[in-house]
Amino acid sequence: MTSRIRIENFSLRDTLECGQFFRFTKAMDTYIVHSSGKTFSLFKKGDFLFYDGVEESFLRNFFRLEENPDAILMEIDHDPMIHQAIRKYRGLKLIRQDPWECLLSFLCSSAKAIPHIRCILELLCKVSGKKIVLGNHLGYAFPEPRSIRSALQLEPVGAGFRTDFLVEVIRCMDRNQLLSLKGLPYQEAKRRLTGLSGVGKKVADCVLLYSLDFLEAFPIDTWIKRGLQKIYFGGKKIRDKELEAFVSNHFGRYAGYAQLYLYHFWRNHPPF
Repeated sequence: MTSRIRIENFSLRDTLECGQFFRFTKAMDTYIVHSSGKTFSLFKKGDFLFYDGVEESFLRNFFRLEENPDAILMEIDHDPMIHQAIRKYRGLKLIRQDPWECLLSFLCSSAKAIPHIRCILELLCKVSGKKIVLGNHLGYAFPEPRSIRSALQLEPVGAGFRTDFLVEVIRCMDRNQLLSLKGLPYQEAKRRLTGLSGVGKKVADCVLLYSLDFLEAFPIDTWIKRGLQKIYFGGKKIRDKELEAFVSNHFGRYAGYAQLYLYHFWRNHPPF
């Protein structure tokens, strides 16, 4: 049965389609979302979000409704560029993902465009075999930890060089180990993640920001790096460490929100 929740100043489209989350399909104005082993539907009308397949408490956690977005955006609104991005996409929210699913998702994201990432993830989940049904919609859950024992099992996925990384992570990591990182300082949690096979600084920061509440994490991929150099450094080539220090000092404890807004803005309005 469809229920609804009131969420003001919220863009469901921008939030789901900005590149922080991949597992959804869209039919007209309705999104079918697969997350945390659940399949559920969402559509927005006015200030109301209509949903089916999950509880309200799940959505409040998923869309971080306990936060004060105005206060957060005010704290990062330090320059004309971020100000423009906030004004254009003020309804964009950070999603709180399941950390295990988030890690596997961004392991599959290296050197891939978003449509291809989504395709790989759907095939990866079909390999798991666990079906989740919502009405006429059929979804598949992510493989659980230690459920994949060889690269041969992932052959249908077509993940390329990512296959060995996925197999190794599924063998040696689990959800509880990821959740335990929340009790560590940011840099130590990042160091632990980058010790995993295939996890570089960008993937680690994505997992920390999108699933483990490290809001200071600022994932830097090629797109973000080019934008930062162009807008904030006059086109000069800047080393990653200098960029990391700049975004930390400039945007502070909510730097991850600044990354979310800048990335989405630059994808739709490239500055280069």
